[in-house]
Amino acid sequence: MSSYSDTYSKVPLSTVDNQCIYLKLKAQLVDHAAGGTLTEVQNRPRAPAVVQSTSRASSSTDVQTPPRARNIVIFGETGIGKSSVINAIAQQELAKASNDGPGCTLDSQRYPVDINGQSFVLIDTAGLDEGPKGIARVPTATAKKQLKSLLRELMKPGSSSGGIDLLVYCVRNTATSKAMIGNYNTFYSGACQKIPIVVVVTRLERDMESWWDLNKGKFNGMQFRDYACVTTLQGSPDNSDSINRRITESSDILRNLVVNNCLDPAVDGSWSTGPWCRSPSWSED
Repeated sequence: MSSYSDTYSKVPLSTVDNQCIYLKLKAQLVDHAAGGTLTEVQNRPRAPAVVQSTSRASSSTDVQTPPRARNIVIFGETGIGKSSVINAIAQQELAKASNDGPGCTLDSQRYPVDINGQSFVLIDTAGLDEGPKGIARVPTATAKKQLKSLLRELMKPGSSSGGIDLLVYCVRNTATSKAMIGNYNTFYSGACQKIPIVVVVTRLERDMESWWDLNKGKFNGMQFRDYACVTTLQGSPDNSDSINRRITESSDILRNLVVNNCLDPAVDGSWSTGPWCRSPSWSED
């Protein structure tokens, strides 16, 4: 059997020469339709090949869902400035506030706010311990029932409301340990220990800086992630410069308190800390 080299060597040279002459003559044809010379034809750029893309445009499901707004539940006794705390965090008048003794929040209210590019929903609640039915605008039993219902709904697995990311317990600067620990135990220690909780002490127009060190013993038996001592007065030209400065400081303190202590959302919109709470077993009363 002949090898490849033997076969190739047997091709007549005349055949090879004729093929070369044929190819050379073919290359010298002029594109008469385009009216070009030989050089122009040889140098004319070729049109690029058209490639049909088979990839589809990214669907909307490929876009990462931004983290949901985080829920901040603000609760505490009536008349201590919960609505004013909300306004100080929002840096605008969102919630109706009152300096009167009776509370002005009759049911839970939601206020979306933005803090440094992050979205939050501040949830105001009816004041606790206002008094019995017939005296208070929102009787104590009704206020407690409303707050329990709100927390239960937010903590329900798969709730469209989105869970609870921070509890803010507001207390007055003159409150006693017994008064503070009662609501703490009712609404936090029994059911919500996986949720971060902070305490805000209000009505501190003169001793914001020193109050905590002098009074932190009142909070024995309660565990808070952080605290803030603030004034909830509104800024006014009639206020002294020192009061207006404390009002501005209080707003900054409260905004930092929220941002620094909320549960952190994961990139994919889930929550890295797992379930927020155990299922509460509160009674309806």
